[in-house]
Amino acid sequence: MCIRRIFIRPGGSLAKFSFGFEIFKRPLGRGLGLGVAVLLTVMALASYGLGRTAENFLLDLCCRMQPASPPPREVVIVGIDTDSFEALGHSWPWPRKYHARLIDRLTKAGASLIVFDIFFGEETDAENDRLLTRAVQKSGKVVLARVIESTQDPLFSRQIILNPLGSLCAAAYGVGVGVITPDADGVVRHFTTSLAGQRTLPSEVVRLLGPKRALPPDLTGLIRYTGPPGHLENIPYFQVLAGEEHHLRERIQNRIVLVGRLVEDNPLSQGRVDAFLTPYSRGSPGFMSGVEIQGNIIYNLLTGTWNREISPAERYGFYFAVLLIFSLLSAWLSPAASLGLLAALGLALGLGAWAALCYFQVWIQPVLLALGLAMIYGVNLFTHHVSGLQEKRWLHQALTHYVSQEVVEVLMAHPERLKLGGEALEATVMFADLAGFAELTPQMAPRDLVKLLSDYFTPLTNIVLAHGGTLDKYIDSCLMAVWGAPLPQSDHARRACQAALAMQRRIEEDLRDRQARGQAFLGLRIGLHSGQVMAGNVGSRERFSYTIMGDTVNLAHRLEELNRVYGTHLILSGATRKLAGPGFLMRELDQVQVRGRVQPVTVFELIWAAPGEPVPLWLSTFEEARAAFLGRNWDKAASLFEEVIRLKPEDGPAALYLRRCRRCQETPPPAGWEGISALEAR
Repeated sequence: MCIRRIFIRPGGSLAKFSFGFEIFKRPLGRGLGLGVAVLLTVMALASYGLGRTAENFLLDLCCRMQPASPPPREVVIVGIDTDSFEALGHSWPWPRKYHARLIDRLTKAGASLIVFDIFFGEETDAENDRLLTRAVQKSGKVVLARVIESTQDPLFSRQIILNPLGSLCAAAYGVGVGVITPDADGVVRHFTTSLAGQRTLPSEVVRLLGPKRALPPDLTGLIRYTGPPGHLENIPYFQVLAGEEHHLRERIQNRIVLVGRLVEDNPLSQGRVDAFLTPYSRGSPGFMSGVEIQGNIIYNLLTGTWNREISPAERYGFYFAVLLIFSLLSAWLSPAASLGLLAALGLALGLGAWAALCYFQVWIQPVLLALGLAMIYGVNLFTHHVSGLQEKRWLHQALTHYVSQEVVEVLMAHPERLKLGGEALEATVMFADLAGFAELTPQMAPRDLVKLLSDYFTPLTNIVLAHGGTLDKYIDSCLMAVWGAPLPQSDHARRACQAALAMQRRIEEDLRDRQARGQAFLGLRIGLHSGQVMAGNVGSRERFSYTIMGDTVNLAHRLEELNRVYGTHLILSGATRKLAGPGFLMRELDQVQVRGRVQPVTVFELIWAAPGEPVPLWLSTFEEARAAFLGRNWDKAASLFEEVIRLKPEDGPAALYLRRCRRCQETPPPAGWEGISALEAR
């Protein structure tokens, strides 16, 4: 069989491949069945509370992204803060005479209601209790807080309602439960108008303001925070006691005043303070005072601006409509188009959830719906993959008889490349030759030679592949590889340099190991050059192979051979050096004139160095010596090259330049000499 005859027969085994279920054989039936199945799965997940964490995260994010609004005029906080503690000079709890004075001043200032988010459940001295009771009664506008405590007995659990002192309770205009209940993750998102059969503090406030503001007794919803902690207007407690009456009236008149302790910096350092996490707690500040949360709830109830979660019926009806539409469309679309549709729906869900919350006060709970859409895409992707698996496997097996594995992957992704011809690509070519192999050939049996080559080529090839290279071919004891073909790579030169250094390190480790065991060993010479290559299928129409050609390949081969002249292991061209970028230690070796090229080629040696290691002295001395050599200062150059050899006895380039210095001392080059050498390898 030849490549040009590869095809899939209609009605063949691939066409007959199916799951065996009629519902999955037609797009309409598959889409409908899949939509229903995913909806049922999502409902089951929701019943177990799965996805709640992600749902809360998205809800909190949308809350923080609500458009900014000014502090509401309806409520104001009289905050018990650090400055008030310092001004009054008392620790908590304060003498109740201060609260009595506060009530008197707030009443005179025209407060519509005075709401204490403070529990007065215990008696203090009689005089203070009497003063507070009289002030509450005289004002006729004071709402006090009651609390609920739960027993911890695992066998018998009940809630106990604790009221304020009897005299205060009788004198108060109203009493409500001042308890705030966070969600399971500790964040306060929800409110309710009743707890244990008693009105909460906010619902009691709304009730007292008149029948037009009546609320259902069991209303629940999402708090719509007007802003982050500290957004509600706050007047320090001590300023109310000490401020001028006309200034106080301007800030208090016809407003609901909430009195309570504020969170400042770390609430844990302030003793028992009502401090809660809110949707804003992922930012700074992290905690919100209980009194400010109560103020937000009161404002929501007064203005009807709380957020509502859609009911289960609305939720699953919406889910089913979206899931069904996506399932039907994706059954007809390609995986790529389905992915685009999934991304568009995901973006629309996110923006829609935010818009519904901000402008319509409705939370649509989109996370499980998004998960359902992803499930549908995943199932369709799987079925698409399975339906084409036999075809791809068969084509893959056919191609491996003709081309290398690396090219197979490209051809599988781009079958249009299964034709004679090629394409011009920018690439870096490597030739890596096992030094010393020719000398070992007469001394070893063929089987041992093959094993030796395999022992070396296997790790070297793995390094090439690990750095994104493509193995082109093996030529005797030489390995040819390329970066940037058959697929373009923007960093092909850098990858090739990294691979070359890794290969050289691997050979050095192998050398020490084989020397220790008394086994035959080989060195490695590498040449790298970057430029344009012609990459493609070469051969006849019946038999061809994928390879690269061009002057870039030839020069890379010549640079590999040039290592023999300089006594080096890794030579690269100036083009590769420029494209490789920073981070490599190199030294310029020479400028060589290559046959067929007008301009000389600058060649460099790539040197392995540990990260952060300073430039070695021998290298800086070599560069100084070469500068002296090019400046025709033969004596100085020779002296410096001798110093390099003293510092690094095995340095081949220094020994070569020292011989050149001796020749130039005996026979100086002619005027106009530019230090260009003829290529001393074929």
